[in-house]
Amino acid sequence: MIKELRREILQASFDAGACHIGSALSCLPIMYGLFYEVLKDDVFIFSKASGVATYYAILADKGYFPKDKLAYYLKNYPLASKEVPGVLHSVGSLGHGLPVAVGLAYANPNKRVFVLISDGEVEEGTTYESALFAHQHNLKNLYVYVDNNGIQACGKTNDILNLDLALNFFQKMFPNCYNIHTTKGDGVSFMENTVEWHYKNIDEELLKQALEENGF
Repeated sequence: MIKELRREILQASFDAGACHIGSALSCLPIMYGLFYEVLKDDVFIFSKASGVATYYAILADKGYFPKDKLAYYLKNYPLASKEVPGVLHSVGSLGHGLPVAVGLAYANPNKRVFVLISDGEVEEGTTYESALFAHQHNLKNLYVYVDNNGIQACGKTNDILNLDLALNFFQKMFPNCYNIHTTKGDGVSFMENTVEWHYKNIDEELLKQALEENGF
């Protein structure tokens, strides 16, 4: 199933001329675990805006919209948008999905709220305000997942700002915070652990290679 979703992400990214493929593939294992094994009648906020191809592919698989609309939505809404069926909250500038999730958890104490953030978002100021608020109000119904692939837009995350102290702080502030080590471009050899696939578009030849690596 992971490989099938990866295929749909790659194909839709090619058809839409979309970038951020490496970001989408790094969060695929987390998103798969959440949407196929954990989430039930719960709230989910996708804060990691750039990895949206994975979110859309899963929503299509879950029947929120036809799979043949996947590339259309990815092209027209390259960051998670509530204009896309199944998306609760639009995101663009990083760091704002977590505050929304905190607010939802605070306002709905009897409902579980899940949020996926990127490692780069841990550097954002609004995430600290959210962490302090969540700690003060002991938001046990909030579940924070950090997609820690070690690479952000301009290079290796720890070369830009070492996250060790920040992540330790997060895990103290949030009752349920999971720092998950992932691989940028997971499942495609030439994309894995490379900065360039944060932005680069895939061409027909590389698409063919990526699909063949995954058995298609």
